[in-house]
Amino acid sequence: GICGDTSGSILAGDILTDQALPVEKVNVLLTSPGHYFPTYVTSSNGHYSFHGLPLAVDYTVRPERLDDPRNGVSTLDLVKIQKHLLGTEFFNSPCQYIAADANNNGQVSAIDMVEIRKLILGIYQEYPNNTSWRFVNKGVTMDPVNPWPLTEEIDIPALAADSMMDNHFVAVKVGDINHSVKANAQQILPRNGHQ
Repeated sequence: GICGDTSGSILAGDILTDQALPVEKVNVLLTSPGHYFPTYVTSSNGHYSFHGLPLAVDYTVRPERLDDPRNGVSTLDLVKIQKHLLGTEFFNSPCQYIAADANNNGQVSAIDMVEIRKLILGIYQEYPNNTSWRFVNKGVTMDPVNPWPLTEEIDIPALAADSMMDNHFVAVKVGDINHSVKANAQQILPRNGHQ
């Protein structure tokens, strides 16, 4: 009885930014009809796993993180969005489009810049129509310039006997176009600037 429940299957994956940085403090929700599972919170390695799951049952995995909306968001991000809108420097990944869509309407416009500016200035404590992070199913191919609608969960019909270890998500910090977010505690330098 020391090892706990070893029956059933394992459902696991990683939550990384498009820059391959692991994201901590992500609440990973696992749902299945007629079953209850506690929320899994990722640590600094961005990995999650659920053990001892009943087989041949349908599951849905959905991550969320709602804290610290200003993490990684600065006026440099506004400059990048402005350059994109003016056609002088276009985004180079679908994740930048998702990050720039602050008002969550499936497009990038000057209104998104206003929303991000209000967050930076402290007028907003959080985005009124969006979350701090978005998590996209890594197994779904995104259009490079039009990633909407987003697939933000993984559906697993009739979990098979073999463990499902590759249920990965790409984490996008809303408002962070230049990839300056601190996604985990290992990225934060001590006060003296040395590690």
